[in-house]
Amino acid sequence: MRFAFYVSGHGFGHATRVSAVSLELLQAGHDVTVVTNAPEIPFASILEPDLLPATARDVANPGPALAELPKYAQYRKKMVDAGMVQPKAYDVDRRATCDVLTTFLRQRDQSLKEEVVWLHEERIDAVLSDSTFLGWCAAANPALLPLSGLLTAAASAADIPSIIISNYLSHPALPPILGAEAPEPPIDPTELDPLVQQTIADYSCASLLLRLPGVIPIPAFDNDVPLPAGRWINEERTAFVPEIEALLSRPTKSIPSAAAGRPVIDVPLIVRAPSPEVNSTEFRNAILTGMGVPDFLLDSKVLLVSFGGQAIPRPKTRPPSRLSSPLRRSSSYNGTNGATSLAVPSDELREAGLLPKGWIAIVTGLSGGENAIRDDLPYGFFASEKDVYVPDLTWIADCVLGKLGYGTCSETLSCRTPFIFVPRPLFVEEFGLKRLMQARGTSLELDRADFEAGRWEFHIEEAYELGRAAKEEARRTGFVDEGAGQVIREEIEKFMEARRS
Repeated sequence: MRFAFYVSGHGFGHATRVSAVSLELLQAGHDVTVVTNAPEIPFASILEPDLLPATARDVANPGPALAELPKYAQYRKKMVDAGMVQPKAYDVDRRATCDVLTTFLRQRDQSLKEEVVWLHEERIDAVLSDSTFLGWCAAANPALLPLSGLLTAAASAADIPSIIISNYLSHPALPPILGAEAPEPPIDPTELDPLVQQTIADYSCASLLLRLPGVIPIPAFDNDVPLPAGRWINEERTAFVPEIEALLSRPTKSIPSAAAGRPVIDVPLIVRAPSPEVNSTEFRNAILTGMGVPDFLLDSKVLLVSFGGQAIPRPKTRPPSRLSSPLRRSSSYNGTNGATSLAVPSDELREAGLLPKGWIAIVTGLSGGENAIRDDLPYGFFASEKDVYVPDLTWIADCVLGKLGYGTCSETLSCRTPFIFVPRPLFVEEFGLKRLMQARGTSLELDRADFEAGRWEFHIEEAYELGRAAKEEARRTGFVDEGAGQVIREEIEKFMEARRS
């Protein structure tokens, strides 16, 4: 079969999990064309090496060597979503994001016409998508009905099936635009509501949802969920309200779209496996040495800082300082984030600095020769090269510091590496991932004020101790793959076979 895989270009998390699914499809003999505004680099494992741009060929790391593919995926550059405007890794410029989305949707009709022509020319059997609505809207409407009928008749007019593979769908009903905590006022609902209805209706063109762990409500399928999404979160902005917890816990057959013939199927966590030799001392030392870590620091514990180019604080002094984040957890604390925490004791006089004694830090996202952050890292911090395979770093690390994104969460869970995250309350998808980490991993929250002031070390110590036993067991037993790629491929094949019969 021939698949067009539409991929959001916002961040590399979508691209890496699409590569894992595409790899399974290609190995089974199917054809895959990746359609995205992301660069080629994160798809290096499925693209023909000689066809990668020279700049990408030098830095792309497809991961562990695999058996030669019977065929490679094709790559098609296309603006498939609007994305978000982020001044920091954990912030959103709501006004700019709304403007970008408005501009993108103004071009919607022309984009649909182009995609419909392309889908037919390429004889595509099905559209797959990770968080974009352009592909499946085009797939559902090959005749391009007039706009008034396009959105209401999408499902019945479909002759090319479309399948979502994701844990959330990004649309303007979500808190990056409507959230309460932001430096600027929220967007006027009269401006936003038409965009919300347009995108939800376009998402509703999809025939099937293969739902990944870390899910949040998806209005195109969970059409009984209240909107806007700010109503999903409690007043403290720490977790879903009970109504949403119940909705996420219900059987997939009870989701409203199932009754309309648009099923939802839960699938395992998509994870990139680390290299087979990652547990060996020689492999670990080679990676660290390649980043400039001197021999006398090779036995240090490792913090992986995964923030996509976020500046590292450089406190000039380290006076005793109370933490904004809680340090002492309550007696009900069970080793994962989410339990009520106690305040820092008033007699706590230790200094709060960047790293505990005996630790070094590896920082991702700082590639390039002229990088001000890379050139001004504190002592004990080292920049990773762009061609380093991040799952290997996650396995080697004793703790990870970053934001709650799907790729980081899935890899820290599979590698059983403790995870410290800086919250992003304007990202509603974060609450689904936070819920996943509470259920399956070791995670702690680091307040933004403490992150930016460089008060990290107590949190690193705490996370390390909480996750130490699980991490040591993982290093003894090795990596365990949940086989998500195979499960997803089989579900796609089963769905396509049922449509043909």
